[in-house]
Amino acid sequence: MRNLLLLGLLLLATFFATSLQAHEFSTANLTLKQYSQDVHVGYIAVSVSDLHHTLNLDSKNDGELTWQELNQSHSKVTDYLSDHLVFSSGDQACEPEWGFDIALMDSYGETLLKQPLTLQCPTPINVNYSALFDTTSDHKLLLNWQVETGQAQTIIDGPNQPWQLTSGTQSAWDTFLFYLYQGMIHIWIGLDHILFVLTLLLHFVNKPIKPLSNDAKPISPVKLKSMIWLITGFTIAHSITLTLTSLGWISIPSKWAEVGIAISVAYSALNVMTHWVKQLMLMTVAFGLLHGLGFAGALTELGLSKSHQLTSIIGFNLGVEIGQVAIILAAIPFLWLLNKKEKVRKISVPLISVAILALGLMWVWQRV
Repeated sequence: MRNLLLLGLLLLATFFATSLQAHEFSTANLTLKQYSQDVHVGYIAVSVSDLHHTLNLDSKNDGELTWQELNQSHSKVTDYLSDHLVFSSGDQACEPEWGFDIALMDSYGETLLKQPLTLQCPTPINVNYSALFDTTSDHKLLLNWQVETGQAQTIIDGPNQPWQLTSGTQSAWDTFLFYLYQGMIHIWIGLDHILFVLTLLLHFVNKPIKPLSNDAKPISPVKLKSMIWLITGFTIAHSITLTLTSLGWISIPSKWAEVGIAISVAYSALNVMTHWVKQLMLMTVAFGLLHGLGFAGALTELGLSKSHQLTSIIGFNLGVEIGQVAIILAAIPFLWLLNKKEKVRKISVPLISVAILALGLMWVWQRV
């Protein structure tokens, strides 16, 4: 009975872990580029779900938000943004001009409304952003602003965080911290990456623990050092393709990169049960090269810092590695329980693997 209860808790935890959506990390993007001394052009992209939750854009109240309703709600959205995205220079307010050619874009699996804007304002420019913080948990604004002398980037994660754009170039340290954070976020909200890492960890527990003699030394049920070494191999591999793609040295259509990532998730889950590939490092490195192409797509969305390109890539890669180690540490208690309870392990590991295999195959079908 106790084993069944433990199995249920493990499967429930797995269900919630694999059901996490990118919406749990609400993120908006403000991207601007200086075209003349005082003119800046770009867009703000905000989650459609967040806007709907805050402004109730479903005019028909039928539970389905359509593109027509989004277009009809344009003035409501821009009025809201005008109140919560305030630009100024000194004591002078700078009113943005909102474009009408709105569009939808995908970011980390979340559908965003891309709202163009033009800003006429002399530097230094003060930015005060306060949208969605009172209605959406864990909301952040990623700000990416290209100016004539370089590039400025920051993260605004609270309503009382005014920020100023100057004519100077952002420091290498600030650039490093920005991309470090983005690397961690990308691995944590990328469900396909998380499941691939999870399948790698399951390889360590899908073998019975042999009984020990009385005088034998105990064997650690979870080989933390080996796990981190394997994940580091994954990081080194995806760092290669991420760097080469970000610098424009190789170019592969993002669609096929995403298909390859889905295949890697499905095959790694299948390998947990079959052990067809016994050299895990070889499989991890091979699939790591594919995942690097996916990470490069995320880095392309952010844009490399023109003045600190190498710093941007190093920070992003290190952030991904930190995120992966955090996933390992979070999974250790479950892996330990699986190794300790052989009956639970024999049932739960195949079930978890089959569930991940099914998700991987579904993604392959969707992405092809």
